[in-house]
Amino acid sequence: MSRPYSRAVETGKQERPTVGSVEESARALAQWFAANQRDLPWRAAVPLAFAESEVAEVSGAYPVIGDMDQKATAARLDDPRPPSRRDPYRTWISEIMLQQTQVSTVISYFERWMRRFPDVGALAAAEEQDVLEAWAGLGYYSRARNVLATARMVMAEHGGLFPWRREQLLGLKGVGEYTAGAIASLAFNLPEPILDGNLVRVFSRLYALDFLPDSKAGKAGYWDLASTWAQAHDPALVNEALMELGALICVPRGPDCSLCPLTAHCSAYRSGSQERFPPTRSRKESEGIAGFTVAAFRTNPYSGVAETLLYTPRKGERLAGLLTFPIFVVADLAALKTAWRQSLPGLPEGPLRTRAITVAHSITHHRYSLRIAEVHLEATGRKDAHALPDGYAWAPVAELDRLLVSSLPKKIWTGLRSDGRQPGI
Repeated sequence: MSRPYSRAVETGKQERPTVGSVEESARALAQWFAANQRDLPWRAAVPLAFAESEVAEVSGAYPVIGDMDQKATAARLDDPRPPSRRDPYRTWISEIMLQQTQVSTVISYFERWMRRFPDVGALAAAEEQDVLEAWAGLGYYSRARNVLATARMVMAEHGGLFPWRREQLLGLKGVGEYTAGAIASLAFNLPEPILDGNLVRVFSRLYALDFLPDSKAGKAGYWDLASTWAQAHDPALVNEALMELGALICVPRGPDCSLCPLTAHCSAYRSGSQERFPPTRSRKESEGIAGFTVAAFRTNPYSGVAETLLYTPRKGERLAGLLTFPIFVVADLAALKTAWRQSLPGLPEGPLRTRAITVAHSITHHRYSLRIAEVHLEATGRKDAHALPDGYAWAPVAELDRLLVSSLPKKIWTGLRSDGRQPGI
């Protein structure tokens, strides 16, 4: 480790630390992790009986789960499944939840999720709305839809057993390079690399790498390092220890190097330049979105049930795939009335009235500031008077607490009820 790896990358040479040169550091790191790791619910080891039953099942001693054809079954017998070190289902769910979400937040969500969907079969059998409801609050709801699609794929194409090879994992919806490596290494202890922000920070300081994995060469360099470390020692321990080190010790600001097991090998520590690495990434400016959200209510002319109009944005639109109150980015009430009539020409007329409520909400790089407008529409009894464009639908007011899973429409609904009355009734 005497030569900074950054220089090798910059000069285009393929030099890198060897597995042998990393072994000592990897073992020290694994020992540190064994003594200092946090007690997190997804880290529970698979009981020996469970691991043995999985191996026996795919070796032919037990019937294969699910409806798999003979060719797929034969392929599994020719390619024996390694014993599980951890439950791959729990590993997968935790890794998806941890994307863009802090560990402290994920713990309670993970525990509730496992009570509701304890295994991949239970998840595969669930309705999408139930999955979105369980995910509510974690954001990025495409992740929830992806886990449901993947659970059904595992049941249909893999006999209910989670695949373990990286190329198979990459074929699952919503599973990228990092998640595939995490499942293969953490659940099956295979020498597969992972790379997240914590590992980038640790590697950047350890080898004085003054670049981020944004370029093709930079990405390849960091993944090469991750691969070397995964092969140097127990992959499950080393990969998770690297993440833990970045989360607890080698933090972005003020790393506590006195507690780090790798200071003897750290280039940034030796030069006293820990704060310089990795270089900071410029922040993306957030976009302000100001306008109105419309809460339209009616009494269903056939059932007599109070309903409100909701919209599901399409792919490419903000809040894609999530039920929300219609949002119009317009400057004033007159412009709102025009946009409302143009967007929903089939609705009966009704006066739009603004409420003295403004909903403020931030989602990634978007800052919403929305005034609430309310309209009550008369039921005409004629179906053609209620024809709606694609994406719009009437929903029972009594079901909104369950149907609205994203934080923004929840805030709008809370705002509508802020004066103590139930709108639409």
